[in-house]
Amino acid sequence: MSGEATSAGGTYDYVGIVMARSAEGDAVADALRGKPGVEIIKQPSFWDIRCPDRLEIDYDEVSEELGTDVDAYTIQHEMSTHYGRMVTTDDKLILFADPVEAMEFLGG
Repeated sequence: MSGEATSAGGTYDYVGIVMARSAEGDAVADALRGKPGVEIIKQPSFWDIRCPDRLEIDYDEVSEELGTDVDAYTIQHEMSTHYGRMVTTDDKLILFADPVEAMEFLGG
């Protein structure tokens, strides 16, 4: 992805998560691999997983890849940083580029 694509409001923002290359980080990368718009960059010690506008990490999908239950704590424990507005639910960790969309998602 070039990062040069535009939306109605100009260039769009990327959201993403940087995670250790660990069992948990590998499972997140594998669960998101091939999803529309998701770019996975493999570095020697970490994964940089990004997407334009919104990234959803489904705990059940990651749990299936890992072979054990995963929740927001598990993912946040293995990440070194994220970019975007993070919202956690009972079944997903979601990163939003648009703070208004994040607020509306939370019912604000």
